[in-house]
Amino acid sequence: MQKQREGLDHETKIQRTESIFVPLMDADINDKQISKAWDTVADQWSVRYTEYGDVNRQYVIDPAIFRIIGSVKGLSILDAGCGNGYLCRLLAKKGAKMFGVELSKRFVEIAEQKEREVPLGITYYSGTVCNLAMFEDETFDMVISNLVLMDLPDLDKAIKEVHRVLKKNGRLIFSITHPCFSSPPVRGWVRKPEDSNRKEDWIYWKIDRYFDRSMEIWRFYPDWPSVYSFHRPLSDYVKTLIGNDFVIVKFEEPIPSQKTMKEHYREFGNECDRIPWFLIIGARKT
Repeated sequence: MQKQREGLDHETKIQRTESIFVPLMDADINDKQISKAWDTVADQWSVRYTEYGDVNRQYVIDPAIFRIIGSVKGLSILDAGCGNGYLCRLLAKKGAKMFGVELSKRFVEIAEQKEREVPLGITYYSGTVCNLAMFEDETFDMVISNLVLMDLPDLDKAIKEVHRVLKKNGRLIFSITHPCFSSPPVRGWVRKPEDSNRKEDWIYWKIDRYFDRSMEIWRFYPDWPSVYSFHRPLSDYVKTLIGNDFVIVKFEEPIPSQKTMKEHYREFGNECDRIPWFLIIGARKT
């Protein structure tokens, strides 16, 4: 008798991320190199998106972000590291006055093309979150940064700039890959048998060298170009916020709904209800 495939999606390509870690003290990288890397992957990356982003954003991260931010009608919001602009478009449709900053020029081109096709009053800038010189002090009611801060080599500069452009009592909401689970240089499922790809055979997730600050050179698929991320302990994020006069007001480790885990079993089932892959922090400028 043929087994039912309940909860499985119809995608045929399985994600197989490959990573190389370099100690941060040995990392020789600049914004130009990071921008070029994301330029080369921007079109492939955007193909994975619907109007709601990729599956992680649509089903795991963004529902929690939307609950945290509440109504955005009439607010001036900066999407810091906006990628192809999907989140700018979603928030603009909810009534926000949106601005986007993105290091990759190709992503900006894609976002601006979307704006020309369906004008929503969004303004995009090419630049780094670490230097928001295009904006005056206390410009925004809110800054949102979705899966970006872990891709920046200088977290302190980015948080300082975000603080500067926020109005007093303005809010910063950001998501990152969870530094306790998805970022350490030594990580992965322990399987039995060892060569099994069945999620039912994943016994537990191992973590080691968590405190090793490092640059990760990684590929979303083996045949994709490499991009860069930076692993730092969770305490680095918290201390940087406190040191730049932010008060943490929200802390979420989002998980998909049971319905989502059943319908997208390959991505989420028997995995995302065991370990939080993402972390969302809300902070207020004092």
